[in-house]
Amino acid sequence: MSQTSRNPQPSRTPRGSRSRRSILGTALALPAALTVGGLATAAPAAAAPGGVEAGEWADLVLEPGIAATAGATPQVRLVTIAGTAFLQARGQVTGSFTADTKIANLPPAFARPTWYVRATAPRNNSQGINACRFEVNPAGSVTVYGGNTGNPITWVQFDSVQAIWR
Repeated sequence: MSQTSRNPQPSRTPRGSRSRRSILGTALALPAALTVGGLATAAPAAAAPGGVEAGEWADLVLEPGIAATAGATPQVRLVTIAGTAFLQARGQVTGSFTADTKIANLPPAFARPTWYVRATAPRNNSQGINACRFEVNPAGSVTVYGGNTGNPITWVQFDSVQAIWR
């Protein structure tokens, strides 16, 4: 028997019909094409009023017994993006916090929040716990929550703290 006498495998899809794969491909391509067409003709977004305004960094007023890490002075500032204010913090403190601890006050000239502002901050990793709560109350006190006698907080880093300011 010669190679030319063999019959090729019959097609699984009869001529004139479409496979499920081609139908699915067409069905998925149509919404994508419509979306791209809509995006191409859409009007660009208008710039938000006010844009981005970043305030100056201000040093936190540390409580007695709380130490700033060398080269990482704890500071805060307000950043307004499209009319929404955010608190940003940076720096690091050290100590031995075996309970919820007030670590600082906002600077005297710094605005006070109208409600509690809370964020998560990295801390020393002990027993699998590596974050604590950073909170500013309406009086301007800055408190760190999460330390206890069995798992004291020895340092808290503020560079990731960013929260909506109320």
